[in-house]
Amino acid sequence: MEHLEYIQGSKELLDLVQPLWEKLNKHHKLHSNYFSEKFSQQTFTIRKSKFLGEDISDIKIDLVKDKETSLYVGYCISTVNGKGVGEIDSLYIEREYRKFGLGDQFMVKALEWLDSKQVKTKIIGVAEGNDAALKFYKRYGFYTRRIILEQK
Repeated sequence: MEHLEYIQGSKELLDLVQPLWEKLNKHHKLHSNYFSEKFSQQTFTIRKSKFLGEDISDIKIDLVKDKETSLYVGYCISTVNGKGVGEIDSLYIEREYRKFGLGDQFMVKALEWLDSKQVKTKIIGVAEGNDAALKFYKRYGFYTRRIILEQK
């Protein structure tokens, strides 16, 4: 894992996330049973504007870069809103890098940061069709609290 570089920052790193976020969005589009068209309409510009909006009081971005290829291979975005709710908003790792435990490292760093911000509640939203992620998040004490249905 010496070939991996860890980068931490805030809003200034958002543009570096874009190619990986687009892959995550494509994954959601392919796996969504009911709302793939919504993922087709979602652009990084729209998503980025939400991260830069008034509702977000703080943001943390963790990136991992492969030094041998100079490519970013994973990211995690965590936010705190004005109501003291901390969220792990977005997490993605390229498939061939998932064996290195990057997801676990991202989660530990995100949760430590949220704890340091003394948030009242910690949440994670999981897109419909991405049920495999639920098992991963359960390892960190996240469970389904409610299910929101949306009419198509």
